[in-house]
Amino acid sequence: MRNRSNATIWKPGKLARDTIVMCVGTGLRAFAQAIVFLVIARVLGVNGYGMFVAVLAIAGAFSGLCGLGAHVLLVRDVACNPENFPRSWGLTLGALRWSIPVVFLLYLAIALTILPASIPITVIICLGIGELILWPLANVTIFAYQGYERMGRSSRMMLAPVLARLMGALIFVVVSTWSLTEPLLLWSVFYALSGLVAVLYSHICVIRDLGRPIFPAKHQLLKYVKESLPFAFWAISEKLYIDVDKVMLARMTTFDITGAYSAGYRFVDMAFLPMYALLNASSPRFFRAGKTGISSVIAYSNRIFLVPFIYGLLIGVVLFYTAPLLPYLIGDGYSEVVYITRWLAWLPVATFPRLIMQNIIGTTGLQRIGAVIIFSGAMVNIGLNVWWIPAFGWRGSAAATYTAEVIMSLFMFGLIFSKRNEFAVELESVR
Repeated sequence: MRNRSNATIWKPGKLARDTIVMCVGTGLRAFAQAIVFLVIARVLGVNGYGMFVAVLAIAGAFSGLCGLGAHVLLVRDVACNPENFPRSWGLTLGALRWSIPVVFLLYLAIALTILPASIPITVIICLGIGELILWPLANVTIFAYQGYERMGRSSRMMLAPVLARLMGALIFVVVSTWSLTEPLLLWSVFYALSGLVAVLYSHICVIRDLGRPIFPAKHQLLKYVKESLPFAFWAISEKLYIDVDKVMLARMTTFDITGAYSAGYRFVDMAFLPMYALLNASSPRFFRAGKTGISSVIAYSNRIFLVPFIYGLLIGVVLFYTAPLLPYLIGDGYSEVVYITRWLAWLPVATFPRLIMQNIIGTTGLQRIGAVIIFSGAMVNIGLNVWWIPAFGWRGSAAATYTAEVIMSLFMFGLIFSKRNEFAVELESVR
């Protein structure tokens, strides 16, 4: 009888429970984000929301550098051996401490150069503090629990920054009714303050539940960062790929178009959250399966692929036919969002195959090649946006996104297929 590694035995009961827990967490997070989105989109208006999104897109492109990818190694190390937590947690926090100041200064230099002068500098600074200093410090606590497969706690950490932001948004609405301050400037201040609240709460929870970190010597941190850098490059490339079209639309069209396109993209992204929940819940298992080779990871991914793929198809249909209702939620100024959402409705089904192949590549030692593929996809997206936005507007941007998805998926499939064949040849030679 053929033996099977424990790493490749799928336990649907636990994975289903973990996915449900993550879905509940991401569902509540999505609900809170939806309220924040609706409030901010209405109060700022399509022009102000376009400015807000353009700044966040620049910050988001740099956010992958915060921590230099160490959070991925944290999940890996704790999933393989929970006793690794204090050391890995200290290494992860050390990577954040050293990288954040440099990343923030780099962001300021690029943002002040690229963004239109009509966006106030104070807005750029406050949103940068919230997105590049406080958000990474709060967000990293998700991965502290994820390595233990404590998905309930991980979901709570996912909620903390968003609930703090929701609280900030509600206070902002009240204050904005009597304040003479420009709404976008006022919201950027509340955006940063809400991030501070989330950091304090989430780190108190980690200390209470998991313990304090053991901070490493400098040479240990450098060694850890050297291993985690491909994941940081990967994250930067993916963020660049996702957000660059908003920046380019802001530069090449108007803030009204940028705001409408970003709103449509936001609705699609929220519909994608259950798929992200499944990928987050299964990531420790991908790492354990990866210890026995790429064939084990492929076998595991095949078992969880079908249901989310069907969900992607169904949610695309729902988004397509419910798009006319969206302007009633966010205001008449967003009438263009109907057509934009219908164009983007099929992104979940187009993106999921690439995301699951990313998990295979990232957990089998192929992360450097995978990062190059994502970066190449981002460059293709940028090139096509430069070509198509002047000719077709936001439709060109949407078409560029789909084209880049297909190209990245094809290259990833080719990489996985070739490595699987290499593994099969090596196994045959050993026999």
